[in-house]
Amino acid sequence: MSALLYEGRNQFMEDRLFNKAYDYIKDKIDSNCWPPGTKITEQLISEALFMSRTPIRTALLLLEEEGMVKSIPYKGYIVAEKKISNEGLLERLELIAGLIMNYLQYLKENDITLDHKEFEKLLEKQVEYLNYRDATGYFNNEYRLFETFIAKSDNQFMKKVIMTTARDIHGTYSDNSDLMDEARYQNEAKLLALYQEVSICIRDKDYDKMGEYLIFFFDTLKDSNDILAQ
Repeated sequence: MSALLYEGRNQFMEDRLFNKAYDYIKDKIDSNCWPPGTKITEQLISEALFMSRTPIRTALLLLEEEGMVKSIPYKGYIVAEKKISNEGLLERLELIAGLIMNYLQYLKENDITLDHKEFEKLLEKQVEYLNYRDATGYFNNEYRLFETFIAKSDNQFMKKVIMTTARDIHGTYSDNSDLMDEARYQNEAKLLALYQEVSICIRDKDYDKMGEYLIFFFDTLKDSNDILAQ
């Protein structure tokens, strides 16, 4: 075999392995099997695809350029938060608002009681995170607040859609919202006040009033797009 042919064959094999690794990782991310924040382990991918780590690392470098993964010094790669356009964000807010309104109707019709104690405990942490202007803690805790809020739904598909959509929204807001910025801090303080009103409604099982507060909450989120865009 000539040197040129041998070199060409090697290049073909490298490209094939790279494409296989790239498609594998991208599919895991696109299908949400690996949600944002998931640590990507090269060794596990290597074992799953029966290949060395070299094409996997090359694939990760390209995926990082495309914004799908994020490199953490001395720790490797994690799945990056999804970037959403303003238009996409508004569409997701409308979707989640509609699902939440249906959920409130379900709670009311079936006389279901939400876990006020757990919600209130998380809300206290939310206040602390905001006071310390800890954006990471604040948005991670807000996600858990949402999780607690919809825990009583018996529709697993709806829960998954809500939480996946909420994760996408949180990724956009947490990446762009610096709580050291006074305008953004005041915006989150306004949203937190609405959470406190929702907590009272949970305690009193007043789902009609809760719906009014949540509509205002989502409208406030939509308005905050202007703040995030600054």
